[in-house]
Amino acid sequence: MAQRLGNVRILVVEDEPIVALDLADFLASNGAVVLGPASSVAAARQIVAGSDIDCAVLDVNLGRESAAPLVRELSELKIPFVFMTGYDEKDMSPLWRNHPMLRKPMDPAELIDALTDICPSR
Repeated sequence: MAQRLGNVRILVVEDEPIVALDLADFLASNGAVVLGPASSVAAARQIVAGSDIDCAVLDVNLGRESAAPLVRELSELKIPFVFMTGYDEKDMSPLWRNHPMLRKPMDPAELIDALTDICPSR
């Protein structure tokens, strides 16, 4: 796969360590600058506060917490994001349904397509 994400700064928010590392490696191998991965809302907020972010990949459920506060913050900052979750779309908040949602386990090609659709190119 060509490096379609050349220098795009992508925040990765995922609480499963193996999934997070695999996702970060995959994005980096496709040219992205990976920020994180963050495994909690607090950790993600620290990255958001201290980094210039082009877009994000968010798990909906981060252990015992929801990504909802982070979704609101990214939306307010106009940072586009893709959900990567095991939940079905009908189980998601109606307010979240206008964002791309990929089901776990995700198809790598679908993730790249979703990110190139929402992330500004550099």
